[in-house]
Amino acid sequence: MLHQPSIEISGNSGCTVRLLTHDQRIMVEKECALPSYIPRLQAQIRKQNDFRHALTNPAIIVPELYDEADNPGLYSARMEFLPYLNFIDFLGVCSVPALMQSIKAIEGFIDHNLRTDYQTVNTSALLKLDEISRNISGEPQKQEIDQHFGNKLRNRLTKKEINIPNGWCHGDFTLSNIVFSANGDCIGLFDFLDSYIDSPIMDLVKLRQDTHLHWSLAKSKKPFSHLRVCQGLRQLDIFTKSKLSALGISGKEYNILQSVNVLRILPYANDTTTLNFIQTSLKTLED
Repeated sequence: MLHQPSIEISGNSGCTVRLLTHDQRIMVEKECALPSYIPRLQAQIRKQNDFRHALTNPAIIVPELYDEADNPGLYSARMEFLPYLNFIDFLGVCSVPALMQSIKAIEGFIDHNLRTDYQTVNTSALLKLDEISRNISGEPQKQEIDQHFGNKLRNRLTKKEINIPNGWCHGDFTLSNIVFSANGDCIGLFDFLDSYIDSPIMDLVKLRQDTHLHWSLAKSKKPFSHLRVCQGLRQLDIFTKSKLSALGISGKEYNILQSVNVLRILPYANDTTTLNFIQTSLKTLED
Protein backbone atom coordinates (compact mmCIF):
# COMPACT_ATOMS: atom_id res chain seq x y z
CA MET A 1 0.00 0.00 0.00
CA LEU A 2 1.26 3.48 -0.90
CA HIS A 3 1.08 5.79 2.09
CA GLN A 4 0.57 9.54 2.12
CA PRO A 5 3.69 11.58 1.39
CA SER A 6 5.82 11.88 4.50
CA ILE A 7 7.83 14.85 3.22
CA GLU A 8 7.24 17.37 0.45
CA ILE A 9 10.51 18.72 -0.88
CA SER A 10 10.96 22.15 -2.38
CA GLY A 11 11.03 21.41 -6.10
CA ASN A 12 11.74 23.61 -9.06
CA SER A 13 9.24 25.96 -10.64
CA GLY A 14 7.63 23.25 -12.73
CA CYS A 15 6.98 20.27 -10.48
CA THR A 16 6.33 19.04 -6.96
CA VAL A 17 8.81 16.64 -5.34
CA ARG A 18 7.77 14.30 -2.53
CA LEU A 19 9.23 11.47 -0.48
CA LEU A 20 6.88 8.47 -0.34
CA THR A 21 7.00 5.12 1.42
CA HIS A 22 5.90 1.90 -0.25
CA ASP A 23 6.50 -1.62 1.10
CA GLN A 24 8.92 -0.14 3.65
CA ARG A 25 10.90 1.45 0.84
CA ILE A 26 11.43 5.19 0.51
CA MET A 27 11.06 6.62 -2.98
CA VAL A 28 11.03 10.03 -4.62
CA GLU A 29 8.02 11.17 -6.63
CA LYS A 30 8.11 14.04 -9.10
CA GLU A 31 4.72 15.28 -10.22
CA CYS A 32 3.81 17.97 -12.73
CA ALA A 33 0.45 19.42 -13.80
CA LEU A 34 1.78 22.28 -15.95
CA PRO A 35 1.27 21.46 -19.66
CA SER A 36 4.22 23.67 -20.61
CA TYR A 37 6.57 21.85 -18.20
CA ILE A 38 5.46 18.21 -18.55
CA PRO A 39 7.56 17.56 -21.71
CA ARG A 40 10.62 18.97 -19.96
CA LEU A 41 10.14 16.71 -16.94
CA GLN A 42 9.58 13.71 -19.21
CA ALA A 43 12.81 14.50 -21.08
CA GLN A 44 14.60 14.83 -17.74
CA ILE A 45 13.42 11.38 -16.65
CA ARG A 46 14.40 9.82 -19.99
CA LYS A 47 17.87 11.33 -19.75
CA GLN A 48 18.25 10.09 -16.18
CA ASN A 49 17.29 6.59 -17.29
CA ASP A 50 19.70 6.72 -20.24
CA PHE A 51 22.57 7.72 -17.96
CA ARG A 52 21.68 5.00 -15.45
CA HIS A 53 22.01 2.33 -18.13
CA ALA A 54 25.13 3.84 -19.74
CA LEU A 55 27.25 4.39 -16.63
CA THR A 56 29.34 1.46 -15.41
CA ASN A 57 31.41 3.20 -12.72
CA PRO A 58 30.22 1.89 -9.31
CA ALA A 59 31.20 5.23 -7.75
CA ILE A 60 28.48 7.03 -9.74
CA ILE A 61 24.89 6.25 -8.81
CA VAL A 62 21.84 7.37 -10.79
CA PRO A 63 18.43 6.64 -9.21
CA GLU A 64 16.48 3.73 -10.64
CA LEU A 65 13.15 4.69 -12.21
CA TYR A 66 10.36 2.61 -10.67
CA ASP A 67 7.32 3.75 -12.62
CA GLU A 68 5.69 6.61 -14.51
CA ALA A 69 2.08 7.77 -14.78
CA ASP A 70 1.21 9.87 -17.82
CA ASN A 71 -2.40 10.99 -17.51
CA PRO A 72 -4.10 13.92 -19.28
CA GLY A 73 -2.83 17.07 -17.60
CA LEU A 74 -0.74 15.22 -15.01
CA TYR A 75 2.59 13.40 -15.23
CA SER A 76 4.47 11.73 -12.39
CA ALA A 77 7.54 9.56 -11.99
CA ARG A 78 8.67 7.55 -8.97
CA MET A 79 12.29 6.66 -8.47
CA GLU A 80 14.87 5.36 -6.04
CA PHE A 81 15.75 7.51 -3.03
CA LEU A 82 19.50 7.85 -2.47
CA PRO A 83 20.25 8.07 1.29
CA TYR A 84 23.32 10.24 0.80
CA LEU A 85 24.37 13.69 2.04
CA ASN A 86 23.77 16.99 0.29
CA PHE A 87 26.92 18.97 -0.46
CA ILE A 88 26.66 21.27 2.57
CA ASP A 89 26.29 18.39 5.04
CA PHE A 90 29.05 16.42 3.30
CA LEU A 91 31.57 19.26 3.14
CA GLY A 92 30.76 20.20 6.72
CA VAL A 93 31.92 16.85 8.10
CA CYS A 94 33.99 15.02 5.47
CA SER A 95 37.62 14.06 5.90
CA VAL A 96 40.24 15.03 3.33
CA PRO A 97 40.39 11.44 1.96
CA ALA A 98 36.59 11.41 1.60
CA LEU A 99 36.68 14.69 -0.31
CA MET A 100 39.42 13.34 -2.60
CA GLN A 101 37.33 10.23 -3.23
CA SER A 102 34.34 12.35 -4.25
CA ILE A 103 36.53 14.41 -6.59
CA LYS A 104 37.76 11.17 -8.15
CA ALA A 105 34.14 10.10 -8.74
CA ILE A 106 33.27 13.46 -10.33
CA GLU A 107 36.31 13.22 -12.59
CA GLY A 108 35.27 9.69 -13.55
CA PHE A 109 31.86 10.98 -14.61
CA ILE A 110 33.41 13.71 -16.77
CA ASP A 111 35.96 11.38 -18.37
CA HIS A 112 33.29 8.78 -19.16
CA ASN A 113 31.30 11.34 -21.14
CA LEU A 114 34.16 12.89 -23.15
CA ARG A 115 34.60 12.34 -26.88
CA THR A 116 37.64 13.11 -28.99
CA ASP A 117 35.93 15.34 -31.59
CA TYR A 118 35.31 19.04 -31.05
CA GLN A 119 32.61 21.63 -31.71
CA THR A 120 32.65 25.41 -32.06
CA VAL A 121 30.12 26.83 -29.61
CA ASN A 122 29.97 30.55 -30.42
CA THR A 123 26.79 30.39 -32.52
CA SER A 124 24.97 28.28 -29.92
CA ALA A 125 26.00 30.70 -27.17
CA LEU A 126 24.85 33.73 -29.18
CA LEU A 127 21.49 32.08 -29.87
CA LYS A 128 21.10 31.37 -26.16
CA LEU A 129 21.77 35.03 -25.36
CA ASP A 130 19.08 36.04 -27.87
CA GLU A 131 16.65 33.63 -26.21
CA ILE A 132 17.41 35.15 -22.80
CA SER A 133 16.71 38.63 -24.16
CA ARG A 134 13.35 37.52 -25.55
CA ASN A 135 12.39 35.89 -22.25
CA ILE A 136 12.84 39.09 -20.24
CA SER A 137 10.87 41.35 -22.58
CA GLY A 138 8.89 43.91 -20.59
CA GLU A 139 11.06 43.62 -17.45
CA PRO A 140 13.12 46.83 -17.37
CA GLN A 141 15.47 45.93 -14.50
CA LYS A 142 16.41 42.62 -16.09
CA GLN A 143 16.72 44.23 -19.52
CA GLU A 144 19.17 46.76 -18.12
CA ILE A 145 21.37 43.95 -16.77
CA ASP A 146 21.12 42.10 -20.08
CA GLN A 147 21.98 45.17 -22.14
CA HIS A 148 25.01 45.97 -20.00
CA PHE A 149 26.50 42.49 -19.67
CA GLY A 150 24.85 40.65 -22.56
CA ASN A 151 26.04 43.09 -25.20
CA LYS A 152 29.61 42.90 -23.88
CA LEU A 153 29.37 39.13 -23.96
CA ARG A 154 28.12 39.12 -27.55
CA ASN A 155 31.12 41.22 -28.49
CA ARG A 156 33.50 38.78 -26.80
CA LEU A 157 31.85 35.84 -28.58
CA THR A 158 32.32 37.47 -31.98
CA LYS A 159 36.02 38.06 -31.34
CA LYS A 160 37.12 34.70 -29.91
CA GLU A 161 36.26 31.27 -31.36
CA ILE A 162 35.69 28.69 -28.63
CA ASN A 163 36.16 24.99 -29.43
CA ILE A 164 35.32 22.33 -26.85
CA PRO A 165 35.13 18.51 -26.86
CA ASN A 166 31.83 16.89 -27.73
CA GLY A 167 30.21 14.37 -25.44
CA TRP A 168 27.37 13.61 -23.10
CA CYS A 169 26.56 15.98 -20.26
CA HIS A 170 24.32 16.06 -17.22
CA GLY A 171 22.95 19.46 -18.20
CA ASP A 172 22.57 20.94 -14.70
CA PHE A 173 25.69 19.70 -12.93
CA THR A 174 25.48 21.89 -9.83
CA LEU A 175 26.22 20.69 -6.32
CA SER A 176 22.48 20.92 -5.60
CA ASN A 177 22.02 17.97 -7.97
CA ILE A 178 24.78 15.82 -6.48
CA VAL A 179 24.63 13.84 -3.24
CA PHE A 180 27.58 12.22 -1.50
CA SER A 181 28.12 9.04 0.48
CA ALA A 182 29.59 9.70 3.92
CA ASN A 183 33.04 8.37 2.99
CA GLY A 184 33.00 10.03 -0.44
CA ASP A 185 33.37 6.80 -2.40
CA CYS A 186 30.02 7.30 -4.20
CA ILE A 187 28.16 10.25 -5.64
CA GLY A 188 24.51 10.26 -6.66
CA LEU A 189 23.26 12.32 -9.61
CA PHE A 190 19.74 13.51 -10.37
CA ASP A 191 17.77 16.32 -12.08
CA PHE A 192 19.37 15.84 -15.49
CA LEU A 193 18.47 18.49 -18.07
CA ASP A 194 18.93 19.12 -21.76
CA SER A 195 21.85 21.43 -22.50
CA TYR A 196 22.09 23.99 -25.27
CA ILE A 197 25.63 22.67 -25.81
CA ASP A 198 26.27 18.94 -25.34
CA SER A 199 29.70 18.59 -23.78
CA PRO A 200 31.17 17.53 -20.43
CA ILE A 201 32.93 20.91 -20.52
CA MET A 202 29.55 22.51 -19.85
CA ASP A 203 29.15 20.28 -16.78
CA LEU A 204 32.51 21.47 -15.44
CA VAL A 205 31.56 25.09 -16.12
CA LYS A 206 28.24 24.53 -14.37
CA LEU A 207 30.01 22.94 -11.40
CA ARG A 208 32.24 26.01 -11.10
CA GLN A 209 29.07 28.08 -10.84
CA ASP A 210 29.03 26.56 -7.35
CA THR A 211 32.71 26.01 -6.54
CA HIS A 212 33.84 29.40 -7.90
CA LEU A 213 30.76 31.63 -7.63
CA HIS A 214 28.94 29.80 -4.77
CA TRP A 215 25.50 29.82 -6.45
CA SER A 216 24.01 26.84 -4.58
CA LEU A 217 25.55 28.02 -1.31
CA ALA A 218 23.95 31.44 -1.76
CA LYS A 219 20.54 29.79 -2.24
CA SER A 220 20.82 27.57 0.84
CA LYS A 221 18.83 28.57 3.92
CA LYS A 222 20.24 25.95 6.28
CA PRO A 223 22.94 26.75 8.87
CA PHE A 224 26.40 25.40 8.14
CA SER A 225 30.05 25.66 9.11
CA HIS A 226 31.17 28.43 6.77
CA LEU A 227 34.87 27.68 7.20
CA ARG A 228 34.65 23.93 6.53
CA VAL A 229 32.21 24.20 3.64
CA CYS A 230 34.17 26.96 1.92
CA GLN A 231 37.42 25.02 2.38
CA GLY A 232 35.76 22.05 0.68
CA LEU A 233 34.45 24.24 -2.13
CA ARG A 234 37.95 25.64 -2.61
CA GLN A 235 39.37 22.14 -3.06
CA LEU A 236 36.60 21.23 -5.49
CA ASP A 237 37.28 24.43 -7.41
CA ILE A 238 41.00 23.69 -7.63
CA PHE A 239 40.12 20.36 -9.24
CA THR A 240 37.47 21.80 -11.57
CA LYS A 241 39.64 24.68 -12.74
CA SER A 242 42.58 22.32 -13.30
CA LYS A 243 40.40 19.86 -15.23
CA LEU A 244 39.12 22.59 -17.54
CA SER A 245 42.69 23.70 -18.19
CA ALA A 246 43.80 20.12 -18.88
CA LEU A 247 41.00 19.85 -21.45
CA GLY A 248 42.22 22.97 -23.23
CA ILE A 249 39.78 25.55 -21.86
CA SER A 250 41.52 28.84 -21.08
CA GLY A 251 40.54 31.23 -18.32
CA LYS A 252 39.04 33.66 -20.84
CA GLU A 253 37.01 30.90 -22.48
CA TYR A 254 35.74 29.76 -19.09
CA ASN A 255 34.71 33.33 -18.24
CA ILE A 256 32.67 33.57 -21.45
CA LEU A 257 30.93 30.21 -21.02
CA GLN A 258 30.24 30.88 -17.34
CA SER A 259 28.85 34.34 -18.12
CA VAL A 260 26.28 32.75 -20.43
CA ASN A 261 25.40 30.30 -17.64
CA VAL A 262 24.88 33.12 -15.15
CA LEU A 263 22.77 35.16 -17.57
CA ARG A 264 20.56 32.09 -18.06
CA ILE A 265 19.39 32.61 -14.46
CA LEU A 266 18.08 36.08 -15.30
CA PRO A 267 14.60 35.16 -16.65
CA TYR A 268 13.89 33.20 -13.44
CA ALA A 269 15.27 35.79 -10.99
CA ASN A 270 12.41 37.08 -8.85
CA ASP A 271 14.24 38.64 -5.91
CA THR A 272 16.92 41.22 -5.23
CA THR A 273 19.37 38.66 -3.84
CA THR A 274 19.39 36.67 -7.09
CA LEU A 275 19.68 39.79 -9.24
CA ASN A 276 22.61 40.95 -7.10
CA PHE A 277 24.26 37.54 -7.46
CA ILE A 278 23.94 37.74 -11.25
CA GLN A 279 25.46 41.21 -11.46
CA THR A 280 28.28 40.50 -9.00
CA SER A 281 29.16 37.24 -10.76
CA LEU A 282 29.15 38.82 -14.21
CA LYS A 283 31.47 41.56 -12.99
CA THR A 284 33.81 38.88 -11.61
CA LEU A 285 33.82 37.12 -14.99
CA GLU A 286 34.64 40.17 -17.09
CA ASP A 287 38.10 39.97 -18.68
